Amino acid sequence: MTTRLLLEGPDLDELVTQVREHLGPGARIVSAERIRSGGFAGFFAKERYEMTVDVPDEDDRPVRAFAHRPGPAAPARGIDDLLDAADAADGPAASPASPGVSTTSREFAAVLDQVRSLVGVPDSDVVVPTPRPADAALAGAAAALALVPPVPAPEPPPAPPYAPGVGLRAELVRLGVPVRLLDAGPMTLGAVLGRLPAPPPPPRGVGQVLVVVGEGDGPRAVARTLAVRWGLPDGRVHELDASAAVVPPARDGGTAQVVALRVGPEHHDRSRAAHALASLGADQVWAATDARTKPADVAAWVAAVGAERPVDALAVQGLLDTAAPGTVLEPGLPVAWVDGVPASRLVWAAALGQELDAALA
Repeated sequence: MTTRLLLEGPDLDELVTQVREHLGPGARIVSAERIRSGGFAGFFAKERYEMTVDVPDEDDRPVRAFAHRPGPAAPARGIDDLLDAADAADGPAASPASPGVSTTSREFAAVLDQVRSLVGVPDSDVVVPTPRPADAALAGAAAALALVPPVPAPEPPPAPPYAPGVGLRAELVRLGVPVRLLDAGPMTLGAVLGRLPAPPPPPRGVGQVLVVVGEGDGPRAVARTLAVRWGLPDGRVHELDASAAVVPPARDGGTAQVVALRVGPEHHDRSRAAHALASLGADQVWAATDARTKPADVAAWVAAVGAERPVDALAVQGLLDTAAPGTVLEPGLPVAWVDGVPASRLVWAAALGQELDAALA
């Protein structure tokens, strides 16, 4: 026979530690749940954990209320620190011989909570599975625990087997992330994001020229947004058509300049654009592309337009509107611009994490 106890407190790891110290090695953790209450639109909510524990009747260790004791320092707040914490969540499982899956841990849930608040997706309650040994080693904040009268209950069924790395890799493949990035190191979301090609620093120095080349209104939209973000006057943004005579902007020693170079839709327009692009003498060239275009078509277009002056990076639109955002990485070029903001690990965490959260919950 067993006695079932319900414990609660603000930190799950501290609950696990207290169970082992005060209820003895025979105590069995049945489940743990994070409870959020109050707040508005997912913000400022109070949070606590409830843990159900079965204690064998023959265990003669005293069952008593746990006293408050201070815990370790508060967890990291930055997105990079959260992703790094997620990578380390499974400890030794992250070794090459047994890659860890931080996306099923509570640290990954914390990463997605941060991403949701930035992309406007409301928070939701997260049910935490029965802790694995690696999860019990995670650091947390201080805990104040209360003991609820025991309730008899049957033995719980055994937990399902845990397969490190399999679920995360399969989902990233489904999201279009190239296999070469997945197989180049540890299989964690933070590690994969760290292997993305780094975009070059934007040419914002005195007299520098950035050319954004693309079809339709894409290059103009990127150039205008850059002008606002960089605080450039109207005279420092130029709109040119590759099918007409192209005059390079004067290098007058003033602020940086942005050129929007429009390319026609026909195949022969690409060769004209290649000559125009070379004549502009740009310090850096971005290709304005759509994330919903096939990667092979993007690669062919970029190669043709950059035949004389290669393209340095992509300025992508529609990344958050496609079911496979990782496909924009297939051509191998770094992504410098995403839907009106500079590309970063945070942006990629938002683009990939919103799908992973639903698939791996």
